[in-house]
Amino acid sequence: MNEQTTNIDESKRDFLKKMLGLASAGVVASWFPTTKVNAAFFQPSERPANFPNVELYKQRYENWSGELIVEKVWTCSPKTVVEVLLVINWAYNNNYKIRAKGMSHNWSPIMLDQAADNTRILLVDMVSHINRIQISSSGRIVTAEAGVLMQDLLQAMEDRGLGFVATPAPGDLTIGGVLAIDGHGTGIPALNEQRQLGQTYGSISNLITSITAVVFDPQTKTYIPQVFFRDHDDISALLVHLGRAFILSVQLQSAKNQYLRCESLMNVHYKELFASNPKAGRTFTSYLDKAGRVEAIWFPFTDYPWLKVWSVTETKPLSAKIVRHPFNYWFSDNIPKPITDLIHDIIIAGQGYLTPSFGQLQAKISYLGLQGSMFSGTSKVLSGGLVSTQTKDLWGASKNLLLYVKPTTLRVTANGYAVLTSRQNVQKIIHDFCENYQQRVNAYRTLNRYPMNGPVEIRVTGLDQASDSIVPNAKTAALSAIKPCPNHPEWDCAVWFDILTLPNTPYAAEFYAETELWMHQHYRGDSLIRPEWSKGWGYTQEKAWANDWYLNQEIPYVHALHQPLSLTIAEAKKVLHRLDPSRLFSSPLIDRLL
Repeated sequence: MNEQTTNIDESKRDFLKKMLGLASAGVVASWFPTTKVNAAFFQPSERPANFPNVELYKQRYENWSGELIVEKVWTCSPKTVVEVLLVINWAYNNNYKIRAKGMSHNWSPIMLDQAADNTRILLVDMVSHINRIQISSSGRIVTAEAGVLMQDLLQAMEDRGLGFVATPAPGDLTIGGVLAIDGHGTGIPALNEQRQLGQTYGSISNLITSITAVVFDPQTKTYIPQVFFRDHDDISALLVHLGRAFILSVQLQSAKNQYLRCESLMNVHYKELFASNPKAGRTFTSYLDKAGRVEAIWFPFTDYPWLKVWSVTETKPLSAKIVRHPFNYWFSDNIPKPITDLIHDIIIAGQGYLTPSFGQLQAKISYLGLQGSMFSGTSKVLSGGLVSTQTKDLWGASKNLLLYVKPTTLRVTANGYAVLTSRQNVQKIIHDFCENYQQRVNAYRTLNRYPMNGPVEIRVTGLDQASDSIVPNAKTAALSAIKPCPNHPEWDCAVWFDILTLPNTPYAAEFYAETELWMHQHYRGDSLIRPEWSKGWGYTQEKAWANDWYLNQEIPYVHALHQPLSLTIAEAKKVLHRLDPSRLFSSPLIDRLL
C-alpha cells in the first residue's frame, strides 16, 4: 500500500469518525424511522396481552432535532380506521396510553418524555395507512386522514387547481401533526391584495371545516368516532389540541391555486432591513407591503440576511426560473463537507470560537447556491440533462415555492414565539428583537461564549380569524398561538421569531431563557407574545419546557388576556377532559399544561 493510498484511507476514516460523532450529537443524520422489531420476536410474557390483530412492533422514537430519543417504544400500524378504534379501545381496557404518531417533526415533548416511564405507551403509526385524500366535486372541501403528508396533500390539490396561501416549509409533516400545533407558513395580504373565498392568512388550523375525532362515549363505555363541525362549541378545543385529542380525519376549505414568484435577496444590510423606521429604505415592512409573503433568515455574525419574497404572479417573469417540483434549495438540503467539518469542531471538539466562521460560511454557501455558482459555470448535470442551478428567482405553482425543507436539511433546535401586533407596528417589533439579539450575542462573545450558531428566522402571518371560514358562525381555535384578541381589533397579524442552534451547544439554554424573559417583558401594551407550541419555550438556565412559572402562570395568562372565557386554556382543558376523561391521549408535558 503506497503513501497516497494510506493518506486517502486516513482521510476517509477521519471523515467517518466525524460523521459518527455528528450523528450522535443529532445534527446531520438522515431523519427516517429506525428498525422495527416485530412483536412476534418477543416472548409472550413481554408482549401486550390480548392485543388486536394489528401489526405491532417496537421501534426507537426520535424527534426532529435528535434531542428526544426513547428506545423500544411499542408501536402499531393499523391499516384502517376500524383497526385504529380497536387499538384505542384495547388501550383503554388495558391501562395503556395512546399517542398518534406522524413524522415526529417536532421539538417539544408533547408526545413522549424520555425521562418518564414509557413502558405502557402505545404509538399509533398514522402515516403508513391512514392517509387517504378526497376532494369534493366542487373543489371547495378537501378531506384528509390524519396521516396524510403535506406534500401529498398539496400535490393532490394542485392537480385539481387548488392551493393554500401559505404552509409550513417541510413537506414531510402529517396534516394531523400540523393541525395539532397550529402549523403555519408566512404571509399577509400585500397592500393591493384581496383575500379569496376559502383562503386564510392564519395557520392551517383555520382552514378546518370539520374534524372527526375519537371521543369517549359514556353510554357504551367505549371510544368512538365523532364529527365536529366548525360551528360546534367543542371544536374550539380541537382545532389546535397539542396531542390531547386523537384525530382521524379533517375537512379543509381550499381556494384556487396561485402561482408565486420567489425572489431571494442577500444584498440588504440587516440595519436597513430591520431598521426602526418602516419607511427607511428597503425595510422588512416595505417587502410586506409589496408582496405580503416574506421570510428573513439571518445567519449569526453576518450583515446580509437571506430574504425570501414571494409574490402572487400568474405569469412567469422573463428573469425567473420555472420550477415544477418543491425543495429547490439544494445547497441547504444537502450539507456540504465544509459545514460538517465546522460543526464537528464547534460541537464535538468544543471550539465555540469558530462560530462566527460557521455563520459566515452558511451565508456564503447560501449566496453562492442562489447564484448557481457553486459548480463550474451556472449549471449542474442532473439525470434530466443540463439545467441551471440558479435559485434566486423562481416561479411556479404555490406548492413548489412554499415547500423547501427536506429531511436531509441540517437538524437544529429552535425556540419559537408569535408576537401579535398591528401591521403598522411590525417593523418596530422586528427592530427591537434584532437589537436585543445582537446586543446579547455581543455580550456573550466578550465572554468567549457562542450559544447561537444557527440563524434567526422571522416570518409574518395573519391571525386565525374565524370569519375567514366558509362555515357560518365558525368557532375560534382556543389554543392557537395566533387567535385574535377581540379587545384589540387593530392587532391583525403576528410576527414569528425563531432562533436556531445546534443541539448540545454550550450556554444555549441560558441564552434562550434570557431572550424569552426579555420578550415577555418587552412585548406588552402594543403587542402580545405567545409561545409556538412545536418549538422551545419555558426555559430554565438548563433546558426548555421546565420553567414552572412559565407553564403554570405565563402561558395561561397570555392565552386568557383579552379573551372571552370560552377561549381560555382552562375552558379548553375542560372540553378535552370531557372528550377523553381517562386522559388516554395525554402526556407528561400536556398534563402540566392542561
